[in-house]
Amino acid sequence: MRYFYKLILVSIMVAALFTTGCAKPEEPGAQQKPGAMQGKIKAGGQLTYGSLQEPNTLNPLLSDLLSVSEVSSLIFNGLLITNEKGEWLPDLAVAVPSVQNGGVSRDGLTITYKLREGVTWHDGAPFTAEDVKFTWQMIMNPKVNVVSREGYNKIAAIDTPDASTVIVRFKEAYASYLNLFPFILPKHILENVPDINKAEFNRAPIGTGPFKLKEWRMAEAIFLEANPQFFRGKPLLDEIEYKVIPEFNLLLSQLKSGEIDIACNIDFLQLDQIKAIEGVKVVIVPNMIWEHMDFNLDNELFQDVKVRQAIALGIDRQAITTQILKGTAVPAAGDQPPISWAYNPAAVPAGRDVDKARQLLTEAGWQPGPEGIFAKGQKRLRFSLAVPLEDKTREAVAQMIAQELQELGIAVEVRPVEKGVFFSDMLKNRRFETALYAWFGGNDPDNISLWNSKYIPSRNNGYTGQNYPGWRNAEVDALTGQALHTLDIETRKQAYFRIQDILSQEYPVVPLYYHTNIDVIRNNLENYKANPTLAGSLWNAWEWGFSAK
Repeated sequence: MRYFYKLILVSIMVAALFTTGCAKPEEPGAQQKPGAMQGKIKAGGQLTYGSLQEPNTLNPLLSDLLSVSEVSSLIFNGLLITNEKGEWLPDLAVAVPSVQNGGVSRDGLTITYKLREGVTWHDGAPFTAEDVKFTWQMIMNPKVNVVSREGYNKIAAIDTPDASTVIVRFKEAYASYLNLFPFILPKHILENVPDINKAEFNRAPIGTGPFKLKEWRMAEAIFLEANPQFFRGKPLLDEIEYKVIPEFNLLLSQLKSGEIDIACNIDFLQLDQIKAIEGVKVVIVPNMIWEHMDFNLDNELFQDVKVRQAIALGIDRQAITTQILKGTAVPAAGDQPPISWAYNPAAVPAGRDVDKARQLLTEAGWQPGPEGIFAKGQKRLRFSLAVPLEDKTREAVAQMIAQELQELGIAVEVRPVEKGVFFSDMLKNRRFETALYAWFGGNDPDNISLWNSKYIPSRNNGYTGQNYPGWRNAEVDALTGQALHTLDIETRKQAYFRIQDILSQEYPVVPLYYHTNIDVIRNNLENYKANPTLAGSLWNAWEWGFSAK
């Protein structure tokens, strides 16, 4: 999944997957029976959430903008959700399916979900298994512009023998099945809509979630009110205002004045300013994002692995995390963040070694030329490094990389590119020499779309996939497929460990660092639990409230 303008340290994620079974962690809010928090949190009130980005729709299946996901998490539910520890929990389902509890067949082809009974949509209509089946059918409808069909296209059929049972039948074992159905949409509202892409629903959605849409004032705010019929109980807050503040300095001033109560995904460059505000606390937690520098492997400059290895050795990842990111990130050795169960703890990022890098360039046929820049004949070792425009952190990182490589004997021109063009055109069409950006790893370590050669986007495959470097490695192709189509957790782990090894040898990309979420919340806000996964930091907003004292 592409990292979208949101732009990580160490604690091991508990995985409720496949042969590990389902450990039955507590449900969200299970520790707070009615009256348990009486005297600690006052009921009612409005919370104002500050966002630098406005949603472009409120249909979460049609957009991968962070803001869409955040607001949608208040309005909708999925079959499952992950908590602040990365543990899978039941949401609209009553249990996390596994082989041990009978929810997953031994061959991995059949997943059975038992649904909560008595759940209603915001308009009072009952939620049933038919809504889950309809959501899949909508995703697979080629006329609907969904963000992705990955995983859903592995499903052969969905059976609904009764209103509270969903049986998902896969064409082949699909290890990332828990990631599917994070949002369920209402069949009774959308089944007869001629064009869902233009449906009124996308601006006035009906969900099952803890909050209902009250009003959307474009370019200003989205107002949501508590759903008294929410299946976990009425939220403590009466209302949430999702306030659009498109400039950080304005967001900062409103935090200082008390006009907003919470803001998430703060940029590293603003950390000191945030820490200086009275009445708030900064929450820094690991997340699933890893930053990297991609090579376009179709460029003849980068086809020799020794050149890529030399460039990797010329970059001081520790200096980047210390000097630019203020110690809130750690150097990366691969594509699996430390909080993932697929992270290889033996992987160690290479330190900067200029002498070794120069030796590798010499072995590859390059020699120091005019102004100290390596050259081969008339060709100089120089290239551009594309970064998203107005992304100050990335620009600072790119400038440090350019300076370090200049010292090595490589000329790098930092090239800021407008964000929309960067993500939707330049990367997709592979119109870059090198590029600096990040990926959100997701709860499951599946990386087939990033590294399998079938997922190099091109006209031939309909520009499917995110293997933007154009990496072609037969062993990696086999490993990504093997890891995705087996239910055995140890087999999967060893496959991902091996991919990390090959990545650190061949360097189709240079992993740079793992990120953190930096959130700031009002001191009197209770029950906030920052979430490092795709569930997002609003995942338990129905539990939030202000201190009674």
